Amino acid sequence: MKKINLLTLAGLNILISIAAFAQEEKNVDVDKIRSESGVDPTRVMSRAGYTLMIYDQTSDNGQIANRLSLSLGVNRWSFSAKYDYIMKTPVTDGDGFNSGLGDIKFNIRNAFYVKGKNALAGAVEFSLPSGKENLGSQYFSATPSLTYSYTINPTLFFAIQPQYTFGLMKDPLYPSLSVITVRTFLAKFTKKGYFFVFEPRPIIDIGNDNFDFIVAPIIGKALGGGFNFIALAEFPTKKVSYQTKGALYQFGFNKSF
Repeated sequence: MKKINLLTLAGLNILISIAAFAQEEKNVDVDKIRSESGVDPTRVMSRAGYTLMIYDQTSDNGQIANRLSLSLGVNRWSFSAKYDYIMKTPVTDGDGFNSGLGDIKFNIRNAFYVKGKNALAGAVEFSLPSGKENLGSQYFSATPSLTYSYTINPTLFFAIQPQYTFGLMKDPLYPSLSVITVRTFLAKFTKKGYFFVFEPRPIIDIGNDNFDFIVAPIIGKALGGGFNFIALAEFPTKKVSYQTKGALYQFGFNKSF
């Protein structure tokens, strides 16, 4: 657990430092920042982004992913794609990093109901098994989801998003893919351009008869001109999850247009 503790503390220190950092700036349009941040799944915007994702495990294994994303918003429709380039530590000493293309994901979303403080959006994401074994999932899968958001006040909103992932095609020797995830968000935006999100996430893996619970704090800052910086950490609550996947730290930028 030493490696985990050091990286976890480092990640938390970075998140706390960002939260504590303050500047004298003009007040920003909170509703605009909420839409441009990408935090609220019921808001439709066009944006491009880059994210560095670091997975830390209790063993010597680790993974770094570079993610490029693009989303195009048309009225209440959103069409997006995500591309991962993955680097994994060697399985055998001296082999070097195993690097290559991960899975490519496409998402179609429609915010079909937006009225007053309430909003609903439906989406489906397809994951293509473009990554070779050990870098990709090896499943052609679909993840339909439904998001409900409630605006508590202009700077605070709550959202819940149940989603279900299942396999469309797979190797016959692989187990069935059947995963239920319930994402919940409580997000706070400030007039200085900061936003803070807390996301608890239960995950029920029916195919592998497994349950996990993820806790994810998110901190972001609107930089102006449609640019946002976002830092995120995901902490599993089960010890075995640290061994198989590990804690996740994300640092990224996106640009709305």
